[in-house]
Amino acid sequence: MRVTQFTQYNNFILNQQRTLSELNKVQTQISTGVKIQNMYEDPVVYTKYLKLNEEMNSFTQIKTSASFAQTFANETDTVLNDFVSTLGSFKTNLLKAANDTNDETSRSAIVSELEGELQHLKDLANTSIDGKYLFSGSKFSTKPINDNFDYQGNADKVKAFLGAGVEREYNIDGVTLFLGRDNDYSKHISTNVVQYDKMKANPQFVVRGSDGKLYIDKSIKEHGKVADSQENPVNEPITGDSQIRMLTGVEDIYDPNTDTYSDGTSYFYIKGKKANGDLINEKISLKNSDNVNDLLEKIGEIYGNTPTTKMVDVSLNDMGQIQIKDIQTGKMLTDFYMVASDKDEPSVEDLVKNGDYIVEFQKSDFNAIRNLSAIQSNNDYFDNRISKFGSKFKTLDTKRDALPSDTLFNVLGEQGVRDIDGTIQDLDHLTLTGTDTSGNSVNVTLNIDSSTNMQDLIDQIKNNFGNVDVALQNGELVIYDKSISDPTESSNLKININAFDSSDNSLQVFASKDVANFQKIYMDKNGNEINSNVSQIIKDYKITYKDGQKIVEKNPLAQTYATDNASIADTMGTDEMPQEIKIKFRDKNGELKTAVITLRDTPDADGHLSNFWIDTNNDGVRDSNEVYDIYEPDGSLTPAHDTITTTTQMDPDTCKVCQKEVLQKGMTYKQLGDVVSMLTSGNLPASNTADDYNNAINAAKEQVVTGMDDKGKFYLKDNSNNPTNIDLSIYTDNNSLYFQANNAVTIDEPQVDFFDTLQKAIDAVKNGNNYPDSEKNPRSFGIQGAIEAIDHLTDHVRRSHAKIGAVSNEFGLTIERTDMLTLNVQQLQSDNIDTDLGEATMRLNSLQTSYQALLASIAKVNNLTLLNYL
Repeated sequence: MRVTQFTQYNNFILNQQRTLSELNKVQTQISTGVKIQNMYEDPVVYTKYLKLNEEMNSFTQIKTSASFAQTFANETDTVLNDFVSTLGSFKTNLLKAANDTNDETSRSAIVSELEGELQHLKDLANTSIDGKYLFSGSKFSTKPINDNFDYQGNADKVKAFLGAGVEREYNIDGVTLFLGRDNDYSKHISTNVVQYDKMKANPQFVVRGSDGKLYIDKSIKEHGKVADSQENPVNEPITGDSQIRMLTGVEDIYDPNTDTYSDGTSYFYIKGKKANGDLINEKISLKNSDNVNDLLEKIGEIYGNTPTTKMVDVSLNDMGQIQIKDIQTGKMLTDFYMVASDKDEPSVEDLVKNGDYIVEFQKSDFNAIRNLSAIQSNNDYFDNRISKFGSKFKTLDTKRDALPSDTLFNVLGEQGVRDIDGTIQDLDHLTLTGTDTSGNSVNVTLNIDSSTNMQDLIDQIKNNFGNVDVALQNGELVIYDKSISDPTESSNLKININAFDSSDNSLQVFASKDVANFQKIYMDKNGNEINSNVSQIIKDYKITYKDGQKIVEKNPLAQTYATDNASIADTMGTDEMPQEIKIKFRDKNGELKTAVITLRDTPDADGHLSNFWIDTNNDGVRDSNEVYDIYEPDGSLTPAHDTITTTTQMDPDTCKVCQKEVLQKGMTYKQLGDVVSMLTSGNLPASNTADDYNNAINAAKEQVVTGMDDKGKFYLKDNSNNPTNIDLSIYTDNNSLYFQANNAVTIDEPQVDFFDTLQKAIDAVKNGNNYPDSEKNPRSFGIQGAIEAIDHLTDHVRRSHAKIGAVSNEFGLTIERTDMLTLNVQQLQSDNIDTDLGEATMRLNSLQTSYQALLASIAKVNNLTLLNYL
């Protein structure tokens, strides 16, 4: 085959192009530093490059996310550190305030410092970084704490991306920090009436018996005795070793035949709830010679203490006040109320009605419902010249203590509940009976109209009961027997006041003092809003009825606040049904009414499950058209407890017979609120049907809104009137369910309310009460209680501080790890795609030499002629 010059030329050109391409490739590798520019050059290298590049981008994203999260967490850590420091300063000021030598000026200065620290803590709570608030959850643009110290954020956890499927929280939300819960803390409650040794406070009634022991004799003059001591009265708090007579002041028994004394008996009426939610309604008695430690031990037994197991710690503080603390942590339900007397009565109400001596342990000055038709005076136990009633007179409109100029209609009400049938009747007259200061019988009538006022009642007493003076002091009628000058002399004065309608039927218009009233109290009013003071809390166990069988199981929501959807039965102090919930109220027009909700698990004779009754025709008879079933949204009737019914039916998909369980939820707090809305707005169902029931609710909710707040407290808002005319009291006679109560003051509990606790602490300093004090601020836990509560807050914040510190460290480690992994991937990336400059340079030199040789060869071939072949 003949190789021509043209063929050689073409081969040279082809080789030249290849060499130039290789030269360009090597030069590009050297200039860019990478082996390839396009996937086709080396698919394996390019694919690996893309994978490693993806990892690099992921590491960059992780580092960016972790860096912001670390900055956010570090700022949170710094702020929480400031929180702890400020709380430490806050506590120091509380300790200063607890010093008894502080005068009002010193306390004012301390209050100013505390308020400054409160404001600083609020500012810390509202700290932001890069426009994002630290403690508002995921609502970064919302300021967490408003001017009323209410939390405005949410409970969301914000997370940082740390890799495929890996996220880490980096915030402390405000619900956790300001409204969180520490289940390793116990509930701690206290009475609020200071208990002084009544023998040392009233030595004029203390005698020494023939046995050499000291006794209390209220009729010391009548018995011809003299006081054992002429020392001046002193106020000295009782201790655990004090005798019961020193605590209660109950009179001992004198036998004139033997001229000897024996112990009187003190009766203690106790109500409340145990830690698991069970009802307490007990009465115990102790001899006057027993000591207070015996009483504390008996109280402990009521709450479940045994010789081998202790459920609560019952003690006295330095002011003789009873304090109860749960041994079990995380419990929220423990509650306590107690009064004492020298009389054994069926109920506390009977103590008031019969004018018995009452020893106060708790007092809150709440507005009690008018549930008594008669009240009776009783001599002040240690001053026979003074008589008082167990009733408090307050105005209906402003709820303040009554004045002589206030009309009786504005104090007692124009109407009351009639004893015999529970109907609402007009108040017509009062009768005043008893004996005057000379021992003569008295029976007079005070007719009442719109102009009759408290002064008219005062004048009736003055004009008909002998040598007396009468005054209204802090809402109490106080009668002074001026016929005797010595407080130890016996008084003949005794006054009974009874209220009647025009038919001479007894009418309930008098209210017990709240000291003798645990739960029959109107809820607090503020403008057009009504709020309860008792949180409804889910108890430890849950009752469910499955196909008629009672099932008791642990409640997964135990010891948490009840919501609108919570079953009422899950919070009640009893599981026995039926139970009646009493509602005494004034509707939106101010008219007095009563209603009864009956919780039932089985239908009554008329087929009703849970229902409510209001006496619309006011005849005292439960007419069938006055009873309304409580319906579910689907139209079914509502039981008291959750009920499961198993039914057998055909499965339409498989055509097989199967069993299906249908849950019927027990009556909820939302349904209770629906009933209250209908009652107070006057929107009752047109008939007892599900449609009319739901229509009535919808109409009622436009005027009266009800619900449960975030602390499990019932509230009502009147959209029609501001201030509202509505008054509302909801209770059971056995106190298994109550919404407003003269209960024990809470010192501490597992649940935290950060800013509310701080404000209560400041109020305690303002009022100057070192311990709970019914005379200054009845619902305050006092400065000592504030110190304990602040210790809890500090520990609570420290937990969040420790958590965010650990989170910050974790993000720091993540960033370090990401940097290290990035370097590793960069090395792999370099190994995969980077050009070896030495090798590329050598190849470049080689290609350049070859290329020069190639060019020379081409030039030589191009210069060939026929002479070269001759």
